[in-house]
Amino acid sequence: MPKSGKAAPCFVAGRVRCARAGAGAGEIGVVGVPHRLLCPGEGLCLHGRPYSRAVMVRPHTFPSVSSMECATVTTFALVRHGQTDWNAERRLQGSTDIPLNDVGRGQARYAVAALAGYEWDAIVSSPLSRAAETADLIAAGLRLSVARRVPELAERSFGPAEGLQPGPELDALRIPGGFRGAESKDATARRGLAALEALAAEFRGCRVLAVSHGTLIRVSLSRAIGHTLPHIDPAALNLAHHADDGWQVEYVNGEPVMAGAQG
Repeated sequence: MPKSGKAAPCFVAGRVRCARAGAGAGEIGVVGVPHRLLCPGEGLCLHGRPYSRAVMVRPHTFPSVSSMECATVTTFALVRHGQTDWNAERRLQGSTDIPLNDVGRGQARYAVAALAGYEWDAIVSSPLSRAAETADLIAAGLRLSVARRVPELAERSFGPAEGLQPGPELDALRIPGGFRGAESKDATARRGLAALEALAAEFRGCRVLAVSHGTLIRVSLSRAIGHTLPHIDPAALNLAHHADDGWQVEYVNGEPVMAGAQG
């Protein structure tokens, strides 16, 4: 992927440029499913070659973004970390820093196959070690490097409930919407969505791979589209697009999200 010292225009007739200097600036990326026409009738620029009408999207490009197709779009792959021993034991982790286990490391390496068909401008992650190591393993598989850790992408804090398994002790801490002493779901969603929107502004028109946590991803994207999304699986692909007019979630756990589920 060519690099340039200065930012290119964000948008060229249906094809998205990464406008962030030093992060693939000037490289033309694509949003759209294979064999879908983008912005018919407009003059397009495909790797420096003008097209007078429409362009057929090549394979291994991003899924379509419907009304966002002809806007500057920042695409996010949001990946939950791989398995830890506490995941296997059904213990609440939250903000407790629990490392990956061998199964989780295998899940992270396996995720590379789903991501390798795309070009990524930046990789970021939560600072918690299970997410950071997942990001490092994915980055190594893609022959990229992690740009930085983003504290706001850390998992929701569950307070005194962390480390507990389902049972009477955990039930005693339950209150509507969570647990006593925990970060609220609404606060987590606001924090996570603000972090993603800050990244969308920084990496405008780029493709960003962010490794985070199940609850953080789920509640942030749910807030973004006004619709409750399901449980997020370890190391699964969740694809979302941000444009000036809002968010669209394209895939959750590797499965397409229906248009009616966008809020």
